[in-house]
Amino acid sequence: MHESLRYLLEKVLTQYSNNEFYETLLKAKEDYFLKTGKAFEEDEDYESRMASFNDWYVLQYLPDSSGKPFFQQYIEGHEVLAELTESINLTNHSLFEYLGTSFRGQHLLKDILHDEKITLAKAHSAPSMVKGDLFIGRTTLYREENYLYNGLRIMPKEARSAMKKEAKKVRKLNDRKQELDFLFFTEALKTKWQRYGHVDVSKIFVFPDNRLKL
Repeated sequence: MHESLRYLLEKVLTQYSNNEFYETLLKAKEDYFLKTGKAFEEDEDYESRMASFNDWYVLQYLPDSSGKPFFQQYIEGHEVLAELTESINLTNHSLFEYLGTSFRGQHLLKDILHDEKITLAKAHSAPSMVKGDLFIGRTTLYREENYLYNGLRIMPKEARSAMKKEAKKVRKLNDRKQELDFLFFTEALKTKWQRYGHVDVSKIFVFPDNRLKL
C-alpha cells in the first residue's frame, strides 16, 4: 500500500500495542485466531496473516474500554491529514479475485463480495499471486488511486465456485457484520485446509445453509 498510509497505521499499531495496551493486544490475537484458525510461524503465509491481524486490530477491533476502533481513537487525539484519515476510513475488507494486468500494465482486481472491478495504482507493486487467484484482503482509495493492503490470504483455487456462490448470498444481505462473519469463516476454512491437506477441498469448503438468514 502507499507508504504514507502504511506509516500512519504503523504509528497507530505501535501506540496501541505497547505498555498498558499489551494485554488488550493479546486478547485481540486470541479472538482473531479463534475466528480464523491458529497461525504458526512455520506456515507459508504466517507473515501475511500477522499483517492481516495488525490491520484488523487497528481498524476493526472494538476494545472493551471505548467501543471505538483504535484508529478512530488515534485521530481524535492527534493531528492527521484529512486525506489520510479519509483514505483509511474507506478501507474495503472483502474477497477478491486477481484478474491480471490491463493493457496499460496496471493490476486489476474483482471485488467478489461487492461485485466491483478495481484498478490498482499505476505504481503499485505486483501482488504475489497469479491470474485467477481468489484472496481475502483489504483495499483503499488514496489520492484517487486504489491500493492493496499487505495482509492478504490466498484461497485454494478448487474452492472458488463455493466461495463465489456464498459471497453472492452475503452480498444480497447488504450487512457489514454478515460480510465480516463470512470472511472470518472462509479464512477458518482455509486454515483447516492447510492443516488437513490430504482431505478433498470440497469436503472442507462447505458453507452451512443455516449460517445466513436470507
